[in-house]
Amino acid sequence: MKKIFSLSLALCALFPLAANAQKEESNSMIINLKTGESVEYVLSDIQNIVFRPTGQAPQGDNITIAIPTNFSTGWVQKVMVDGKQVAEVCREYINAIKAQRDVVYLCGEDGRADLSKGLTTLGETVEWNLETNVATVTGTKGETAASSVYINNGELSLTAGTESKDASVQPDVISDRRGTELNTYLIVKIGTQYWMAENLRATKYADGSAITAFSESQADEWKANTTGAYLTDAEADWVKIAGYLYNGYCVTNEKGIAPAGWAVPTRDDLVKLRTAGGILATNFKDSAPGTWSTGTEGINLNGFMAVATGYYSTATNLTAMFSDAYFWSSTLYTDWLKKTALETFRINGAAKNVVVSNEAGHDLLFGHSIRCIRK
Repeated sequence: MKKIFSLSLALCALFPLAANAQKEESNSMIINLKTGESVEYVLSDIQNIVFRPTGQAPQGDNITIAIPTNFSTGWVQKVMVDGKQVAEVCREYINAIKAQRDVVYLCGEDGRADLSKGLTTLGETVEWNLETNVATVTGTKGETAASSVYINNGELSLTAGTESKDASVQPDVISDRRGTELNTYLIVKIGTQYWMAENLRATKYADGSAITAFSESQADEWKANTTGAYLTDAEADWVKIAGYLYNGYCVTNEKGIAPAGWAVPTRDDLVKLRTAGGILATNFKDSAPGTWSTGTEGINLNGFMAVATGYYSTATNLTAMFSDAYFWSSTLYTDWLKKTALETFRINGAAKNVVVSNEAGHDLLFGHSIRCIRK
């Protein structure tokens, strides 16, 4: 049995003492972690002990990652070895080269990717600036994408190492349980941000309490609501594709509308999304049939998969289905009528570029879609 440890500096300092003490008193060694857990090992089973930097793949453990040929199950895929995530594979748009790539990133102990050292299946190196949300892509692009990427002694490579073990690759998704309700959402990486690749479908707040539901004909009730509501008229098949339209009070309600670990984006988040996603509306629009009207379809280059849900207002009812989409932000401001409003993100079928509002968002009584960003 081979054990490889990645402990804090404090534990590393104490480790030799603990090991010697256990060796003198018994044939086992107990490691007490800061979390309160204890791990026991039989000394005769230990071949050697290796210390390594946090987040680096085990030295000597060469790993083969088979790149998915189809990312329909998720734009972000987890690379797992012995039940632990060691890397992720992303099919992502890189605005710096105006192209889509399959990129592998090593993951740290927390399961989050190190975006400073990505490797494309074409052999390019991708380094993201977390502040600017811009990538630097270097290296010579190969003519053919590799079907596998390898982790050799903690480094990504397109060349297989010796005695390489196969990793399993599985979709990284959001499992959002709220009481008896469970929704699963795909995730997409755009720049340095991770987004829901689908619109929110929740009928309950994060604490499990119900969100008020109104039909399109209940305009008076919708107008009187200040605690949060969603529109229920859509058929189940459409909801699965397009989610629900929520008023802005769902966003401001202290019960929370986002899945655990996620948040309704700020205006700044949306500005970064617009830049990293390539600005063009066609990049953001879902390419599936029936999601946009004829002549306004998108190519979904960045994986955002926006659906033309239209919007709801008490003045116009449900408007602009198949030709427009609005998404709430969490950024509040006071409009020229001295009413509280929220900034929005708009994708319009006739417009060339996506738009992030700047003190030109919407009153909280509008009904819009919600997309969340990973915290």
